[in-house]
Amino acid sequence: MRRFALIVTPVFLALAAANASALDAAQLLTKLTPSIYAVRAMGANNAPLASGSAVVIGPGQLVTACHVLAGARAIAVRRDNVSYDATLDAPDVDRDLCLLRVANFSAPAVSVSAAAAPSFGQKVLAAASPEAAGVVVLDGSVSGLRAGSDGKLDRIELTLDFPPAASGGGLFDETGRLVGILSAGRAPGEKPKALPASWIAQIKERGVAAMASYRAPAPAPAPAAAAPVVDEAGAAPAGGASPRVGEVWRYELVDKLTRKRRDVVYRVDRVEDERITFNQGARVETLDGRVARISTPSGGEFDGASPPRGWVPEDVKPGARWKYSYKQAGTDLRTELTGEVTGESTITVPAGSFRVLRLAYKGYVARPFYGVSYGAPSSVPYTAVAWYAPELKRVVRFDASYASKYERVDESLVLAEHRFD
Repeated sequence: MRRFALIVTPVFLALAAANASALDAAQLLTKLTPSIYAVRAMGANNAPLASGSAVVIGPGQLVTACHVLAGARAIAVRRDNVSYDATLDAPDVDRDLCLLRVANFSAPAVSVSAAAAPSFGQKVLAAASPEAAGVVVLDGSVSGLRAGSDGKLDRIELTLDFPPAASGGGLFDETGRLVGILSAGRAPGEKPKALPASWIAQIKERGVAAMASYRAPAPAPAPAAAAPVVDEAGAAPAGGASPRVGEVWRYELVDKLTRKRRDVVYRVDRVEDERITFNQGARVETLDGRVARISTPSGGEFDGASPPRGWVPEDVKPGARWKYSYKQAGTDLRTELTGEVTGESTITVPAGSFRVLRLAYKGYVARPFYGVSYGAPSSVPYTAVAWYAPELKRVVRFDASYASKYERVDESLVLAEHRFD
């Protein structure tokens, strides 16, 4: 594994040629390195899901790209042989920026530029830690500034490229100020980009509603008379028209192997253009309940292994059969599934009783050892069952299981509450 001195030497030479003083370049490298860390997102059984980078911006606080954390059940911030447990402090999924909190962490913070945008053609330095053993530094310049639909800066385009594991790293000006956060989560053909550092100050404000949902404590058991009223046809609980902003679907994710339970909350933030946006863009659905995009899976296998349009095919009805062949979002794991509607019945979950169609899936999924494929990843059997309530246009229970030599999953996602805040 290469150490930092070896990694940065070519960059130092390039900077020395581009700047009048080689000493200034060396000082810049020395200044940035202690503030750049590797990030690892881990799933079931602590199996690594994705790697990225992060920048220290305050005492015990780092900023990274949200897509690095997709589906994570645990997060680690790493350097050399030292690893720190991290927690999600605030997400701004819509902008792909997340704050991490690490206890007893004293790494120095960088200076964040107050400018709304760097200049076109400005020289910049990208610093990341795609390998926990060192920091990779690249120099380049700003090749473009893109505005969003609101006319404000949406992305910073660069002349340099970087690997996906550099996502969450920092983009710095020649004085060492942070001007952007690297994001390799881009569509094919899209240029390398960075997200404006001026957005960092807004992460907490924009993430308050989402974090309130993610961390909402389980409510105290309600008296039987206060249970949601659901008719035999499976009509939605009373309380307002659906969908609407503030609507909350709270599920409970149960790990049958460890008996651990946690809440999974989908809160409606926007309803516009035939789209329903949940949790600040973490999940987007069409009005008919089909999946349009899952950028940050939170519901275990229900989100992480979801087919591109969701688990419920269009115009599903008793007796229907279909096949899916796709790569799972964020991991590119190949999945081959056959689904069929095996019956129609009434199911009772904590949120009430609903008339449902039972959608059974069987097939295979490529599961490389600990997220790293040595040669071709082996395929393991995969089974799932979704109980879909047509009147709600929502799955009210989802079970999934698979087992390989190195990991095993057996979990259930159950609708616990439907409310309007």
